[in-house]
Amino acid sequence: MTDTAENLHYPAALVAHARNRFIVNLLPLIRKAPHIRRVVSVFLGAMESNINMNDFQGRSIGLLENKGHAASITTLTLEHHAATAPEVAFLHDFPGPVKGGILRGTKGFGFGLVKVASKFILPMVQMPSQDAGDRHVYYTTSARYPARIQDETCRSVPLSDGLEVAAASDGNVGGGVYSVFLDGEPLKQPARNKLAELRRDGTLEKVWGIIERDFVNITGTKCI
Repeated sequence: MTDTAENLHYPAALVAHARNRFIVNLLPLIRKAPHIRRVVSVFLGAMESNINMNDFQGRSIGLLENKGHAASITTLTLEHHAATAPEVAFLHDFPGPVKGGILRGTKGFGFGLVKVASKFILPMVQMPSQDAGDRHVYYTTSARYPARIQDETCRSVPLSDGLEVAAASDGNVGGGVYSVFLDGEPLKQPARNKLAELRRDGTLEKVWGIIERDFVNITGTKCI
């Protein structure tokens, strides 16, 4: 894949830099919202794994390794934002197989194989776009994914009978950051343990430090 004009690897520019630039720029307004305050990042929720700090932008790591690498970067950066804005809920989800052209423009042998396989497999498993939209309205509005700090003005859609507030990415119920699979369920123990390890060894701070440094190098500011 070609790099951007700013010398960023395109996948990293889209997943790590662009998403987080949107968040840091819009977060002051989101924090002042009169009702639901929530950020939903659609990517690879509940698939977190190791982060390769020697190849942060993922130029040389394989597709499967990059999946867990980028998923962890996404969730950890949301945890960074939640620490500065605890009255906002942050959700990282995996939408499932939805027709959307995600492989367009990709090159290389591995992506070629994936494209060929997708032509035969995806039509049998793809979720209707209406269902995907409904799920994301739920993620955006449901009281199942509350902010860490709530007040009376921040009302979400009440839970249905039998549903409980979800466990956050750190395992705490109602912790403010949620990584969920296509069924809306929180990440399982292996991914949760990996995130805990990355927090303990300071990777969260290192990840945000790299992204913020790139913001400053490219734009001259940490945010608008």
